[in-house]
Amino acid sequence: MSVFLERYSLSLILLFCMGLMEPQLAAKISLVDTDLDVQIAEISSGSILKQLLWGGLFLFFLTKHCLNTRLLAEGKRFSAAMVLFLLICLVFFISALWAAYPGISIKRTIFQLIFVFTVMSSTLYCYQHGLIGENIKYAAYSAFFLIAVSVLLGTAFHPNGDMVGYAKGKNALGMNMLCLTLMLVLLYKSMNIKVRNISYLIALALMVLLLSHSKTSMFILLLFVVLSQLSFFTQRWIVTSLFVTCVSLFIVYPSYVHYFGSMDNMLTIVSDETLTGRGFIWNTLYYDLHHFNKFGLGYGYGSYFGVPVLPYFFDNRFSFIRFISSTHNGYLDMLLHVGTTLSLCIMYIFLKVAKFIKDKYIFAALILPVVHNFTESSVVKDDSMVWFFTIFIISYSCIKGDYDAKNRLAR
Repeated sequence: MSVFLERYSLSLILLFCMGLMEPQLAAKISLVDTDLDVQIAEISSGSILKQLLWGGLFLFFLTKHCLNTRLLAEGKRFSAAMVLFLLICLVFFISALWAAYPGISIKRTIFQLIFVFTVMSSTLYCYQHGLIGENIKYAAYSAFFLIAVSVLLGTAFHPNGDMVGYAKGKNALGMNMLCLTLMLVLLYKSMNIKVRNISYLIALALMVLLLSHSKTSMFILLLFVVLSQLSFFTQRWIVTSLFVTCVSLFIVYPSYVHYFGSMDNMLTIVSDETLTGRGFIWNTLYYDLHHFNKFGLGYGYGSYFGVPVLPYFFDNRFSFIRFISSTHNGYLDMLLHVGTTLSLCIMYIFLKVAKFIKDKYIFAALILPVVHNFTESSVVKDDSMVWFFTIFIISYSCIKGDYDAKNRLAR
């Protein structure tokens, strides 16, 4: 059992993050219903399956690291990246001091700590066994199998024609297929890992992505293709500039308006119609932070949505906003959690860990979390596929860098 988990824990994690362990094979419904599903899932997030999987894998890898300290001692880049990620969890733990629901905040922070540690450790051990490609391949086969099952059951498509497969919606399926496509491409381009029938797997993932009609995922894929053709220096400049722009637009500028502007300015940060109504949600959240003077420290990690009481400005039974359970913007989400200063500290940590990536194709893949976090709260968010992908590519880059450094010293 121990050897099996070392070899194939990454597959188990992928199956969970892609929603393959709890497939939604019933007829699909509307966006508001999906938001309700998310809210219910957040309130009752302690499912038996989730606790067994993540708790079991965490204890397994913690034991392995205690018994074999050599891997962490020799992996300087890997250990440094893990410390930086765990610093983010420390900030969230501290935020429980002023959270309205400290118990919920601590619970969700503990899960993030377990998630980061387990994903990084599983990547490390799978790399040691040379089975990263096999793990991704098995996850791909499982996804395509469940999509085929949903087609046979007649529930693969939403009434409007979007493919949703085993997922709750087209965007969830599209993001899963985008992450899968990028991982398969990176296996071939950057990791030099041979996987049987990889070209067919990429083609299938792209076909499902197109059928999902997920515009955000297709746009990010296009950006990745363009970036991968550029030099590494140009990539770094573009991706970093885009990241800094998003941080400035959604964290720095609203904070400036709060402290030095007026109430009227706070309501016009973005148009209400921006990105199919997301602007209205964002403006409501900014107004909430301004009205209750929460820009300084935020509400505490995980203590705004998915708690027993609806947020004050969302408690309107005559508006769709009552059913919203996410900020739909990861940068704003961080501001909501821990306020301006700590948010900027966390953003700086992300810039630091990105420097561990030395391969141009892997760095180009960072466009996924940077852009997707603009339209959805997906980084440092539960067990989202985008968050897994971010940790995975950074972990792999650190492990590969440590391995190459060790080989140079041996010569």
